[in-house]
Amino acid sequence: MHHEKNNSEPKSPCKRVCRLNEEGMCVGCFRNLDEIANWSILSKDEKLEVLRKAHLRMQLREIKF
Repeated sequence: MHHEKNNSEPKSPCKRVCRLNEEGMCVGCFRNLDEIANWSILSKDEKLEVLRKAHLRMQLREIKF
């Protein structure tokens, strides 16, 4: 996963798809509705955590338990 330089804010992962799946995750960026709605008020560390979680969700999207 590639991040911005240390001093800059992480960019939104939005892919302009904006459609939620049955689990409430966006099929474009893999964030949930709260993460999307609150993106602009999150701290840098919180944004990095959202990006980490979204990346994991993307990797797990096809795994069925």
